[in-house]
Amino acid sequence: MTKDKKQKPIDSLEALLHRMMNRIRQSLELPAILSGTVAEVRTFLGTDRVKVYRFDPDASGEVVAESVNCDRLPSLLGQHFPAEDIPLEARKLFLKARQRSIVDVAAQQIGLSPLDSLETTEPLDENNMRVRLVDPCHVEYLTSMGVQSSLVVPILHRDQLWGLLVSHHSSPRQVSERELQVVQLVADQLSIAIAQNTLLEQTRAQADQEATINRVAKLLHSMTEMQLQQALELTVSALQSAGGRIYIAPQNPAEAAQLFSCGDWGMGERGGGGAGEWGRRGAGGDEGDEGDEDQRITMPNAQYFDFAQYKCPMPNTSTSLSTSAQCPMPNAPILFEEHPGWQEWLNMEATVGKGKLVWAITDLHRAALQSDLAQAFFDAGIRSLLVICLQYRQQILGYLSIFRHEIDTETLWARRPDRNNARHQRPVQSFEAWRELKRSQAQEWKTAEVELAQALGSHFAMAIHQYELYQKVHVLNADLQRDIEERKQAEKKISALNAELEQRVQERTAELQRANERLLREMSEREQALRDRQQTQASLERLSRQSELILNSAGEGIYGLNSQGNITFVNPAAARMLLSGVKELKNHFMHGIVKHSQPDGAPYCWEENPIRATLETGAVQHISDDIFYRCDGSKFPVEYVSTPIREQGDIVGAVVIFKDITERQIVERMKDEFVSVVSHELRTPLTSIRSALGLLARGSLNDQPKKSQRMLEIAFDNTNRLVRLINDILDIERINSGKATMYKQTCNAADLMSQAVDEMRAMAERAEIKLELTPLSVQLWADSDRIIQTLTNLLSNAIKFSSPGFTVWLSAQVETRKEINTEVTKGISSSSDPCHSNILFQLKDQGRGIPEDKLEKIFDRFQQVDASNSRHQGGTGLGLAICRSIIQQHGGQIWAESILGEGSTFYFTLPINH
Repeated sequence: MTKDKKQKPIDSLEALLHRMMNRIRQSLELPAILSGTVAEVRTFLGTDRVKVYRFDPDASGEVVAESVNCDRLPSLLGQHFPAEDIPLEARKLFLKARQRSIVDVAAQQIGLSPLDSLETTEPLDENNMRVRLVDPCHVEYLTSMGVQSSLVVPILHRDQLWGLLVSHHSSPRQVSERELQVVQLVADQLSIAIAQNTLLEQTRAQADQEATINRVAKLLHSMTEMQLQQALELTVSALQSAGGRIYIAPQNPAEAAQLFSCGDWGMGERGGGGAGEWGRRGAGGDEGDEGDEDQRITMPNAQYFDFAQYKCPMPNTSTSLSTSAQCPMPNAPILFEEHPGWQEWLNMEATVGKGKLVWAITDLHRAALQSDLAQAFFDAGIRSLLVICLQYRQQILGYLSIFRHEIDTETLWARRPDRNNARHQRPVQSFEAWRELKRSQAQEWKTAEVELAQALGSHFAMAIHQYELYQKVHVLNADLQRDIEERKQAEKKISALNAELEQRVQERTAELQRANERLLREMSEREQALRDRQQTQASLERLSRQSELILNSAGEGIYGLNSQGNITFVNPAAARMLLSGVKELKNHFMHGIVKHSQPDGAPYCWEENPIRATLETGAVQHISDDIFYRCDGSKFPVEYVSTPIREQGDIVGAVVIFKDITERQIVERMKDEFVSVVSHELRTPLTSIRSALGLLARGSLNDQPKKSQRMLEIAFDNTNRLVRLINDILDIERINSGKATMYKQTCNAADLMSQAVDEMRAMAERAEIKLELTPLSVQLWADSDRIIQTLTNLLSNAIKFSSPGFTVWLSAQVETRKEINTEVTKGISSSSDPCHSNILFQLKDQGRGIPEDKLEKIFDRFQQVDASNSRHQGGTGLGLAICRSIIQQHGGQIWAESILGEGSTFYFTLPINH
């Protein structure tokens, strides 16, 4: 080995490590680092697949990054593997000894190279490699994956086994000590990247939590306007929950409890005495005067449980958490926070920390709730509950409750992890993906979420306490100000009464005169308004009929939506496209019916739907390639325009006009394919002509007359090929479009067959091919030139693809249409009468044959079994397509049968002239 060759691996290693360190410095996002790393390692090792396997807390794992070489091995990205696929002992060796393993399936050997001693944890020699026989189960496992050699290096993070860096190869491969060192260095760099990413995620989470606390505090800590509803909504959103509520306990017996709620609470409660205003109240329960209404907070979402057996509210919770109570209002509905079993249940449940009145209930199905209280939660779909007692200086002000619904989880397994199933006790024979769907799962409250909720609860309690103090001071000031104003007003009223009495008679007389004039004027205006209303009604009825006619006659789908996205009107064209009726579509949520999706099939959620943007912002949306679903589940591409409906400046709905663009997409795709193929077929001979003429023009072959002559011949041959290609394209387009006139007349099949053989005999003699003709004298009604063109095209193909000394047979026979359809046709439709007889032409050769999967494709444009050889023979790839068009124009059929290595037989039928 030379010095340069020895230096190359070191340079590759330095370049690899340099790129990895740059990637870690430039991007702290772990997925991007892992994706780039596996690509770099696979390129360095030259293996078929390199992946990063991450362990989950339950010891199962997932492939989180992968690089595959040209699909030589199947992709495992995103798939999970059961814990038993990597035994516990193997995981211990990965962690304690940092053991690397190299498996050679063909040699039935596994090399183990630990970096640390399992007994002393002291570092070992990196070149320490022990080789032993590999476990047969391990061999079978790798073989099932299509792997013949593997390399596994552990990835550690904070003294834990984070995952594995794995290299797979579909053929036997040796791993050098240098390559093992490189992969180990890469794994060490990944450990650094994982630590940096973990620190970044913790920093981001802390910043998000502090930002949420600041926003909620800003909404709450205002003496004149405490925005409890907005703060509650922000809290529910920050905790990624379905809904929440704030229960504010009454501070004296004359007041009622206050309630705020948001989200999909849906508790089956009914409104009652707890709803109302939260503002200034007197000691006796009297509300403040009308001038103080701007300081009150309306509670629009107050809700109650209706428990038949519990009719007594809880006592004042500002002094005690006791569940004893008296019943001042028999048969009054109560809030569930006032249910006697509520506090009793909370006292039994464990809090999240010592001395903290915070309860995090992950699964209410396992909680010891009373039956009626539990049933109310279950009916509402509430599965997880987080309760924070709002307490300020030993005073209980109420409760903040946050809940979540149950969810469905889906995991993509590389194989089914079912030990009870005998089919899965042995190593898997295949790795087909399996989706495990777990329904109705409870969502766990994370520690960070509980801490955030507790911090927000402290702000809620402080704000409520401050606002209650402010309200009390405000009530006292208002009472004092009211007394002063009342005295001043009384004095003014006494002094004004005398003057007012003197003016009453004069004012009353003037009022009567004005009232009489106003009455006459109003009577006249009412008569005119009645006439105007009648005219307007007639105009509206006429416009309504015209609009209905326009909607019913429109060819495009049209439907209208209200501001909630429900259908208000729909025309018949839209109903037909959606395979439904007009009445069935009205008053339904349109997004739920059409399942509006993006061009790649990913469904829009309603919040991201362009049509919702029209309803919210009034922006006109012009979308050209989205997907709608019909009522039978089938989908179709659409182009639509959504326009807002405005009334007095407000958006009250939208009109959507859409059309099915399936046919347009098919035509555009066919056009693109045709242009691409034709440009390729034209470019090949043009390139050859240009190269030959370029050599001649530059004089490079002036002293080589034979080569010059050969270049001219090549240019001439390719010119002829271009002419044939263009003529064939024009010919097939004229036939398919109906512009080529078929001059049909009575002709004899035997004459047509003989003329075609005579035209191709010279070509057959040059190729040393023998032509055998078995003519059939039958009268046909056909264009003789086109039939001869079909026969010569088929004969030319048979001669080109036959070896010297072989024979090509051309024959014909009379058969009925019914026999042909049941015995030899391939299902191609014909416009002829099935009761008439046909002539069946048969052309057989002894060539190389045609693969079965291409027997239909060869009749398409530019479809050739061996394109390179076809060009050498002068073919354009359009001959069989022209033959099919000619035969179909005559009401016949054409197909082929073939056996590889034995030859092919082409058939076509023509109706006999009766």
